[in-house]
Amino acid sequence: MNKKALENRLRELSLYSEYYLRKELKPLSQLIKDGETLNCILTGVHEANRKMVAVTDQRILIIFAGALGSGEFKVVKRDAVKEYWFRKKILFSSFGFSTEGGEEFVFTNTQGSMKSLFEWAMAQPVPSGV
Repeated sequence: MNKKALENRLRELSLYSEYYLRKELKPLSQLIKDGETLNCILTGVHEANRKMVAVTDQRILIIFAGALGSGEFKVVKRDAVKEYWFRKKILFSSFGFSTEGGEEFVFTNTQGSMKSLFEWAMAQPVPSGV
């Protein structure tokens, strides 16, 4: 997905103004494959670093764009997710998910306003054959 298409999708999701300066957008635009639909992005602290989480119709992309170096990312297939949750609080909301393989991902200090979009994105069906 090119950066312009990513910016357009963020506008469709009403997220552009929140994320338009995030340094994770460049690697995100390179990670999203043709035919893959971005449904949600949010940030949270995971393993002592602020990371961006992008939920697509096929995968969950966890991106850390550090101040030094090119950063790092992790990809989790959506059909490997066993359960997910979002705990909304006035301050310090959190979300996470676990996989069939036993991995657990927990993100703290996230935006509570993202709860409904995250839950909607995670509830979307995974296309067959991916």
